[in-house]
Amino acid sequence: MEKSHVGVSNCFFCGETKEILLQKQFRKILPSSAVYNKEPCDKCKKYMKQGIILISIRNGETDMTNPYRTGMITVVTTETIEKIITSENLKQTILKERVAFVPDDAWDAIGLPREEQENHEI
Repeated sequence: MEKSHVGVSNCFFCGETKEILLQKQFRKILPSSAVYNKEPCDKCKKYMKQGIILISIRNGETDMTNPYRTGMITVVTTETIEKIITSENLKQTILKERVAFVPDDAWDAIGLPREEQENHEI
């Protein structure tokens, strides 16, 4: 990983550039691109207001604090989450957080899109 005194902070959720960082102390060096916090970018904040962000992850992931993302993100309605999640605790957590990681096999079983689009109705 290349390092310099300028770095890019990426969104934890979508991975896109969120902000440019400048290191004021020249003895410290920043990675060229990294996630520095879990604060969503403006685009993800907008999506969280519209509905629930679902992010596809590799099957078998055990580290749910930062799982390997497989590249698909979609936004579904609150009603969709109400329909497809049967566990009341999980449902309430997803509705509160406004985001959920979905393993690829579940992603496909639900019928979520594998191409880019902003919203998906089930």
